[in-house]
Amino acid sequence: MQYPQGLDPYSARQHLLHNTYSPLISLQSSYNSESKLKSILDEYNNHDDDLSILMLFKLYGNNAKYSIPNQSFKITNTQLITKNYPSFPIRFEPLLPDLLSIRDASNNFDNNKLNQLFSITSLEILLKHISTSDPSLTKGLYLKFFNKIITSNNIVPFETFNHPISQIFVINFPNDSIDDLRKLIVEFRNLIFPPYFQIDDLLIHIFILYDSSQISDSDIVQFQNLIKKNLSVNSTSFPINNDNNQLIQIPKNEYSTIEQDLQIISLNRSKKISSSLNIPISIDTVLRNKIHEYINKYLIPHMQKKIRIWDDQILAPKKSFTGRIFSVSKKFFNNNNNSNPSIESSPENSSFNYSGNYYHKSSTEQTIRKLADWCLILKDFKYAYSTYDFIKKDYTNDKAWVYVASIQEMCIVSLLLAQTQQIQSSSSINPPDKNTLRKIRHDIIEPYIDNLSYTFKSRLNVKTYSLKSLLITNELLLCMCVTYDISGWWIDLLEKFFCKCINEFDTHLVSNNQSLQVIRAILYERLGYTFGKCIYLSSDDRRYIDINPSMFDKSFNSDPVPEGHYSNPNKLHPDKNNAIKGLTRLRKSSIWYLLSIKEWLVLKNFNQILYLLQCIGLTYNIKQDSNDWYDKSDVLLGFVKKSLKDYEHENQID
Repeated sequence: MQYPQGLDPYSARQHLLHNTYSPLISLQSSYNSESKLKSILDEYNNHDDDLSILMLFKLYGNNAKYSIPNQSFKITNTQLITKNYPSFPIRFEPLLPDLLSIRDASNNFDNNKLNQLFSITSLEILLKHISTSDPSLTKGLYLKFFNKIITSNNIVPFETFNHPISQIFVINFPNDSIDDLRKLIVEFRNLIFPPYFQIDDLLIHIFILYDSSQISDSDIVQFQNLIKKNLSVNSTSFPINNDNNQLIQIPKNEYSTIEQDLQIISLNRSKKISSSLNIPISIDTVLRNKIHEYINKYLIPHMQKKIRIWDDQILAPKKSFTGRIFSVSKKFFNNNNNSNPSIESSPENSSFNYSGNYYHKSSTEQTIRKLADWCLILKDFKYAYSTYDFIKKDYTNDKAWVYVASIQEMCIVSLLLAQTQQIQSSSSINPPDKNTLRKIRHDIIEPYIDNLSYTFKSRLNVKTYSLKSLLITNELLLCMCVTYDISGWWIDLLEKFFCKCINEFDTHLVSNNQSLQVIRAILYERLGYTFGKCIYLSSDDRRYIDINPSMFDKSFNSDPVPEGHYSNPNKLHPDKNNAIKGLTRLRKSSIWYLLSIKEWLVLKNFNQILYLLQCIGLTYNIKQDSNDWYDKSDVLLGFVKKSLKDYEHENQID
């Protein structure tokens, strides 16, 4: 058995890049395009009312899962170094005003108040439902939990990951004309956007659906040329037809938020809703290839072009000697004679809006933040870190605390992403030296986490942002431990951050008269996995602890007794791995696993208990009862074994 069992940290890192730090694309479809798609797919999906173009494209945005043969995405960073990546997922969402209306509705239309990132109560309800309704997810519960924490389409001014990078209009040819398309674009541009969002940075693009059995390729090319000539917009054609009855089944709600999942569960109680879509293979192939073409040909070049412009015209002058002198002069020669202390505390010439808690879209501070976010999306982590670190000083001077907290989170994230990216380029990796590790820990991670936790929790009363930061930091630190075999540097900090998360979740649910069980059990399990990964051995020597079934087998039981000698049968012998077991944290790992089992025992989830018992097999004898102290009925493990026997006996009787 591979030990410990659980979510691989690099899988969590990949999900983080896919679900959070990936381009968000807003999509609007015409009535004719929706009708065209539904006319083809309805017969395979029992006339599903939820079926829409947005739902379909949202699924195929994950090109790591829905890829094409020999898929590659070429990205050139700010140092003009070009790398090829096997995937570059994108997130399709509704129009920005629609997302804002959902946010404002839950906030009683108080636009200046910052919402919680997610509802802890709803998360507990959802995880409790998942753990009881799907026994096959015993190994994947933490991944579900982590995905729901990091998956959000919440629009905020202080980070731009959920600000649309491109706007897609989906039309049907020949039912939609150039005039219809022009009307869609004009109506979109006339929408009211928040003052911190720059619509001029959007890439406007057209997806054209057409029936290839009725319309020739030359007609489509001619129509695309007309769009380019009259509207100055590029387009991508999607030949959609029903010439293949072979189907592929894909899950519908893979990238849904917590509230969306709860809504689906509620609807399932009234009527049975299919959890998957049946797609003809011909349409599946077209969607994969054309989305890949759009990303490679239009989206990535657009982002790279904007980054170069912002870097040359905004960031470079600000970093120059003249720019620094100008910033200092603004700070020290600010003629602010107002006697009101509350007004004096805010720089008079700051572009930060203190009542709305945002920078205007035309300000250099907002643009540089977007520059750093886009660099991170394009996997230029080192340049993103230097940009975050540079603009942090301006946010601090302006007392824009929410921006400071967010930028500190991204400094940690970009730094750890850069440190863990090296494993993809080299097989032999030299770990950072001790001075670098001390600086990362004592000068960046610990003070930044303390400060952003204080800002989000005490200043802004949105502790869910702090919880997300803690969990992301933990997973990236685990990646660093795996990459460089330096668990000793981080294990105490990982335990501290996980316990802090448990305390925050516990405090919230107890104050709302709810008993916390599932979230606590999941985090206890992750702590068990974390300590199981903490091994003070080189990778060459780790084979010595991969012993099955138990690390604590006795090595002297089978030795023959010489003639004339007496052997005490009750004598305690050293363990087989006595020389190296002190270099592991398996006993500490087992303690956390047992605490997780205790929580699942309250919920009577014996499938989860059976899975977790396998994770402590290197420390305790779980296959049979013994005379050891831990099998006594008044000790937790003994009580768990007795409860399992009672459960199995009841099932046999039934």
